[in-house]
Amino acid sequence: MNVPLTKTAYEDPATRAAWRRAAVSRLCAFLLSLASFVIWLYVVLLTPVWTLWVLMPVMFVLIHVAMLTTVKVSGILSLRRVLRVYPWRSFPGAASTAQNGTTRFSFPDPEHPAGRHVSLAYGNWLGSGYTFWIRKVRSGEVGEVWFAGDPRFLGVVAVPGPRRLVRVAQREAVDSRMPARRRGVGQEARERARAAGARVG
Repeated sequence: MNVPLTKTAYEDPATRAAWRRAAVSRLCAFLLSLASFVIWLYVVLLTPVWTLWVLMPVMFVLIHVAMLTTVKVSGILSLRRVLRVYPWRSFPGAASTAQNGTTRFSFPDPEHPAGRHVSLAYGNWLGSGYTFWIRKVRSGEVGEVWFAGDPRFLGVVAVPGPRRLVRVAQREAVDSRMPARRRGVGQEARERARAAGARVG
């Protein structure tokens, strides 16, 4: 499938549809995680007190799931922000599995496309091993990926189509506790990264 020839990824109708699907999916998961607490409380009230020994660990699992879905919902707007700045580009063979089991995406450095590559990691949190990008990359089912962004800062990765949108970022581009990247980035690239929501030096 060919990459859409638009100035930004979000100008492509299929990309906007993919973003809406991702937004609805994440919102539904978030609402279901909230509903699970109501069901848990209902079960607690209808069962003997001794069953709390079984139900309390379930509550901790529900809290963990609720935290993950909250993060995913809050990331919906940041996905769109990146897609409104950068166009899609196709990269066959960019996805691989790292030694620690996470997924690594390797893209050419925009300032040195012939020689240097920059890696972005995905999946270093509890439960990520069950996600699409960990399972399918590990099994070798993901060949070509689409990328919209600057790998020195952040971007959105997708299966050609696009499908399975996921945001990836360098830690210093999103974590205020770390110094922002200053070297090896031109002024235009810095401004685009800032417009996409990255921290820039």
